[in-house]
Amino acid sequence: MNAGIINVTGYAGCELARILYQHPEISITTVTGRSAAGEKLGAVFPHLSGLDLTITSELQGSVDVVFSALPHKASAEAVIPLVNQGIKTIDISADFRLKNKAEYAEWYGVEHPDPSFLEDSVYGLTEIHRDEI
Repeated sequence: MNAGIINVTGYAGCELARILYQHPEISITTVTGRSAAGEKLGAVFPHLSGLDLTITSELQGSVDVVFSALPHKASAEAVIPLVNQGIKTIDISADFRLKNKAEYAEWYGVEHPDPSFLEDSVYGLTEIHRDEI
């Protein structure tokens, strides 16, 4: 399965890349990060030097799944177009954890970019939502 990671240069994105790199059924094919766009992933993170990838500002090529490691609000803005294209997305921010837009605004201090996605999203806690995932 070809995977992309949005914001590999943040802590969560870097850890995600480290974990996915070891997964036997995942091939990381594209990674993004504004602060290091144009640099080789292994030059920025030597422990990921086995991944021969260049960090880009936008996802490149075809992917089966995209992981977003952007902060809340920014993540929703990035993944909603991907969801609309039918690309499976996994958001590790807080953007799709809550079903209620008022609760989202209360907890995160901003309005959700598109609350219509909240009802259909699944919080990926497999111990609780295994059937929905």
